[in-house]
Amino acid sequence: MEAFSKMSKLRLLKIDNVQLSEGPEDLSNKLRFLEWHSYPSKSLPAGLQVDELVELHMANSSIEQLWYGCKYPYFFSPA
Repeated sequence: MEAFSKMSKLRLLKIDNVQLSEGPEDLSNKLRFLEWHSYPSKSLPAGLQVDELVELHMANSSIEQLWYGCKYPYFFSPA
């Protein structure tokens, strides 16, 4: 789904019961609100930075794991 990679300033995304075979490979790192009912993939895109994400709603989705590895807020650095 290449369309999402062109939306670099996207801050709010709400998708409700859209039938897709897979989720996007890329989402904006500026996202503050993400609501996607029936999200088709098992995880969010690997490169997604969640520094600005405040709300996440994934009801009835296929999510098994939000993302792989550790995600740290920009103000926190692990020891």
